[in-house]
Amino acid sequence: MTVKISRTGLVSLVAAVLWLAPVSAAPAPPEFDRAINEFDEGQRLRTDQPDHARQLYRSAAQRLESIAAGGVSNGYLEYNIGNCYLQAGDIGRAILHYRRAERLIPRDALLADNLAFARSRCLLNIPPTRGASVLRGAFFWHYETSAGGRATMAVVAYVLFWLVLAVRAAIPRRALLVAAAISGVVAATCGGSYAAQNWLDRNVTEAVVVSSDVAVYKGPATTYQRQFEQPLQPGVEVVVGERRGGWFNIELADGKRGWIVSDAVETVPPGDNSKQSAVLPM
Repeated sequence: MTVKISRTGLVSLVAAVLWLAPVSAAPAPPEFDRAINEFDEGQRLRTDQPDHARQLYRSAAQRLESIAAGGVSNGYLEYNIGNCYLQAGDIGRAILHYRRAERLIPRDALLADNLAFARSRCLLNIPPTRGASVLRGAFFWHYETSAGGRATMAVVAYVLFWLVLAVRAAIPRRALLVAAAISGVVAATCGGSYAAQNWLDRNVTEAVVVSSDVAVYKGPATTYQRQFEQPLQPGVEVVVGERRGGWFNIELADGKRGWIVSDAVETVPPGDNSKQSAVLPM
């Protein structure tokens, strides 16, 4: 599979982030141009000098990360950071930034393709429990829409519910009652989904392993026995539970638990859909 990234995409990313910058009329920061130039150079050298190309991709990713660290929350920015890391061969950070982008632009087809490809490159595949797979399949719409989109739909459906009821008070037709019922169900479903997402964002911390050969222990110290013989690899996705000092108690996709050092993972924060740009990526 060819990773779907191009200079055109990075240029449109620049336009997107500039639109979001606190002073929209200001010129693009030097980090934008430097990231683009390094990415272009990496593309040019990827065949003849692959090691140097990977260094350039990683440098480009870090420059874009510095922009994100400055307060820019944008799905296309995270998507391109993930692409740069994937080109650099850093599967863990590629999945991390794709996951962050997924919260902001959940229906982006290119993002979905690249995330699936990055996951396929992870050296340790941990299948989810059957219950989790069934739940995701049954509520696919919850995972394929943004939290902001569900909130908007809930409000629209709620207003429509009362408007239809008001009209039916004057025109008692069965079709209006059906329309009101449908609107009410949509409002309740989307509102409940949005509330559930907010609860999860506050109470459940998802993370991605970014270090290699991460040992999992039965307690928060290396003096404990190892929980699993096989260490975790970059790209493994976990849920963080209890935190104790520099240790996290994590849960894997298959439901197994253990303790790892906290700096072996980076968390996937909740997205902010209010800061999206209409500029399309690559």
